[in-house]
Amino acid sequence: MLCMLIAAALFFASMLFVVPIAWRYWSAFRWVLLAFIVLVTIYVIAKNALLSLPWSYVGLSIDSKNQLQLLRKNGTRLDVLVRPSTTVTAFLTVLNGQVKSPTLLEKIFTLHVLILPDTLNAEDYRQLRVWLRWAKVVQK
Repeated sequence: MLCMLIAAALFFASMLFVVPIAWRYWSAFRWVLLAFIVLVTIYVIAKNALLSLPWSYVGLSIDSKNQLQLLRKNGTRLDVLVRPSTTVTAFLTVLNGQVKSPTLLEKIFTLHVLILPDTLNAEDYRQLRVWLRWAKVVQK
């Protein structure tokens, strides 16, 4: 996944220099866009791939009240409502959620967590997929 992200960033960065655009300020603007692409790529890699930022999600649990909780690297736990747009397949799970008591930024930006089958054992992944499918039905 990390390689695909880097490849996509390199592709879009190279398109800035390949596509000819007749605009007076394009030369300066393309460097600003390139810097933005590089910074966003570094942030996404640090947060989602390397899990090195304090607000990176490093754990997921379902408590005794059948509520989903996400654990951040800094130790905070977030109670999460599963959104109906959550995608559950055998090869990839995209958890779309909303924090129950959100801050201003958490209200603006919805929560997206990618869960791949090799991040946990097969039985736990199967149970998570079943739970998420039921959670989507119950919370609609």
